Amino acid sequence: MKTRIITGIVGGAGFLLLVYAGGVWFTSLIFFMATIAYYELIRMNKMKIFDWPALAGLLLLWLLILPRMVWQGEFIRGDILYIFVLLFLFITVASKNRIQYRHVAYILFSCIYLGIAFHFMNETRLVQGLGITLAILFSTWATDTGAYFAGKFFGKTKLWPSISPNKTVEGSLGGIVLTVIVMVIFALSLHSVPLAKALILGVVVSVSGQIGDLMESAVKRTLDVKDSGSILPGHGGILDRFDSLIVVFPALHLLQLL
Repeated sequence: MKTRIITGIVGGAGFLLLVYAGGVWFTSLIFFMATIAYYELIRMNKMKIFDWPALAGLLLLWLLILPRMVWQGEFIRGDILYIFVLLFLFITVASKNRIQYRHVAYILFSCIYLGIAFHFMNETRLVQGLGITLAILFSTWATDTGAYFAGKFFGKTKLWPSISPNKTVEGSLGGIVLTVIVMVIFALSLHSVPLAKALILGVVVSVSGQIGDLMESAVKRTLDVKDSGSILPGHGGILDRFDSLIVVFPALHLLQLL
């Protein structure tokens, strides 16, 4: 527990410092975290990061994360994605089926899953600014806190026992309530987000964050691993700590709630 608390304080402070700095500092952090998360997914599936398919996937991941301003030209992400699909298919042929379709499919999905998420995480800080970014971050973290305490004191009905046996419906509802409260506080502080919109944002952040948590739990159960990594002592890996945010930022973008 002591290690977990120290890691949380030091890691959280460092993360928030770079969020505050923004610009190239935060973008560099995004690329670093995405790279580690990608490595964790590759390792979880017992694949090697220095194999050609994994290296090609890493390049695709970096391209997907690049800010929108870089993509102002003839090519769009869909074009690049299709080129890499063809590249991965060529790799399966060139390797004489040593590298199978299921391997490159796993890599391709991992790139898209992480690339889109970390792109919008960075894009939100670049375009929407510090206030909105902090509102989303603290609201997402409030979901975990609210769910933990509501589940501990009131939890009776299992939410999805086959994927995450400790989560309860009561905990989930507690997470939503606390997230909405935090989002409303930020809305009142920023004076730029209407109260009604803040309520909707809070619900979307909490629900999508919990879905992200369940998704990562499902992946780990499928691959029979406990933690995605060990880079954060007492907390696990990047995927373990950012599983909610990986879904929250794309969800907000898709719903055009920002």
